[in-house]
Amino acid sequence: MWTTGRRRFLRYLTNLPITVGLPQREIEGYCNEIAEGGLGALLQEPVAVGRVVSLQFVVPTPPTELRLQGVVRYEFGYQHGLEFLSLKEAERLAIRRFCTELPSVSP
Repeated sequence: MWTTGRRRFLRYLTNLPITVGLPQREIEGYCNEIAEGGLGALLQEPVAVGRVVSLQFVVPTPPTELRLQGVVRYEFGYQHGLEFLSLKEAERLAIRRFCTELPSVSP
């Protein structure tokens, strides 16, 4: 999600419940930052960097349930950075629309 020290997408503050799926279990948490390319999440337990996971959450406006694939790009205790993999245009649009209603994170 980054190039030459800069992020490709502006990040936005949020507080959405999220479920992260692993092969043998699901981990509940909260998405605290979101962007068109990924999200930051506080999870109930650490997930290893490089792990491909399923992500399930609802953007509220308009209510849209998203079921996406992501990869863990960083893990610092319970805080994780996840990059979206292979977003469809409708999914990207739903995230973009939701982000317009949120405060941005200062660069």
